[in-house]
Amino acid sequence: KSIVLDSTDTLKRFSVKEICEADMVIVPAGIIEERGNGGKSATARPYTELLSSKAGADKIPPAPMNGHKEAPTIEGTWVRNMASGPAIYVGNTGKQKHRDEQAFYGHRYSDAIKKIRQKKFGASERGVPLEWFTWNRIVVDECHECLVSSAKQDTESRASDFKAQARRGAREFLGVGCTDSSSRPLLAKTAVWGLTGTPLLETEARVTELANLMGGTYLTGSAHHWRKEERESGRDIFLNQQEEGSKSREYRCAIQESCHAYVRAACQRNRGEKLVVNLERKQKAVNMSESEGAKFLSAIKDTNLESYSVTPDQLGDMASNGLAVTASSSARHSALFGIIDSIQADEPDTKIIVFANAVYGGYKSALSALQSSGHQFSHVDENHSVMEQNEIISWFRHIDVTKEDRSRPRILLLSFSQAAGHNLQEACHNVIMFDPMYSGSDPVADASVEEQALGRVMRQGQKDDVTCYRILVKGPNGERCLDDDIVERNLDEDVLRAATSNFD
Repeated sequence: KSIVLDSTDTLKRFSVKEICEADMVIVPAGIIEERGNGGKSATARPYTELLSSKAGADKIPPAPMNGHKEAPTIEGTWVRNMASGPAIYVGNTGKQKHRDEQAFYGHRYSDAIKKIRQKKFGASERGVPLEWFTWNRIVVDECHECLVSSAKQDTESRASDFKAQARRGAREFLGVGCTDSSSRPLLAKTAVWGLTGTPLLETEARVTELANLMGGTYLTGSAHHWRKEERESGRDIFLNQQEEGSKSREYRCAIQESCHAYVRAACQRNRGEKLVVNLERKQKAVNMSESEGAKFLSAIKDTNLESYSVTPDQLGDMASNGLAVTASSSARHSALFGIIDSIQADEPDTKIIVFANAVYGGYKSALSALQSSGHQFSHVDENHSVMEQNEIISWFRHIDVTKEDRSRPRILLLSFSQAAGHNLQEACHNVIMFDPMYSGSDPVADASVEEQALGRVMRQGQKDDVTCYRILVKGPNGERCLDDDIVERNLDEDVLRAATSNFD
């Protein structure tokens, strides 16, 4: 028996007895930051309001919207072998106000948990918060989501169903920063399992944090990382800075060895059965119009590199201007329609997944194009409630059974930031990448996002061969352009190996 608690209202319908007798209880980690009034309220938080009420505790404020930003990179290995690794990871650019907000939020939440666990509830009591129960096992799917909050992700999360604010709430809900496992919000009798296909173990700090979430304690008690730093007082920060120069090489090596030992013992990589289906990658190259070409050159003119063959690395921060032009190209729109029509000509009833990059306008461009094309399609955005989003996605999870199923759209548009966590392999085997994923100078991160998106259909349970179509926009006369360099970079064999943690 499984119970799905997709909202606080759903939780209120189940009794203590029903939850205790269930074999599995499925809950979104972001339920702690569920917004009231159908997701439209900026301040109402039904779940924490329920927790405070049941516990007799003070009101818990909404999770902070601001926090420190990470700037992780992978430089050949998963851990930086340099003295300043954790310091680069931590940074100290945030404001004390934001640290205070995070500390106050955590204090109120932990106080409510202490009080709720002192209460007694009868078997028929309904709407008892999840922190009151002790679970046999806890499985955290996509466990990297609550560990990461980079500037890029916060930007992308505006079009995602897992907002930056909900992510910060989820960290509290899962107890990422809690070193005492007995006082965590969710208690497990047997074990805590984390599932992820995203390689995020490139610094000692991240490994330490993952070990804390899954292992129940810190690997090294003095480990520094930004989850701790974001809560510290000005005095603590001052004292920690005085300690910075005192860490010996032996101490740093001990931390690294502990991290390596944890990864060897705890991380089970690529242990699933080998897929028996094939993956075919196809590319559709199209030329931008003369007017779009002129617009592209104008967008990058400040770099003094007015050429279609310029690379993103040469443009630096100005790459965003050029990518915004190529993302909105009418040639890209025409290519999208052509690919969809060719797929549907061979398989009229098949379901197609379209992924687009929300950072530089690709998602908005694809959305606008599909809206004006006459093609029936579905998409999810921040205006949909969690229940509406789940319902839309569910249409593409399973093959059609009823007449109503067959009448629904055949195309689902998602941004890359919405790719995580969906199992679409039963009903879909065609993926279109409207534009390539590009977020900056980290090809491994971008390739991992694309592979994660492709993994929605290229996964266990897929019975058909999978085809991934890419659209490349070139100059007006077929000149190499930004798409060529980005796609070549993202499909490089070494980059893909690093992106999928698939090392010998």
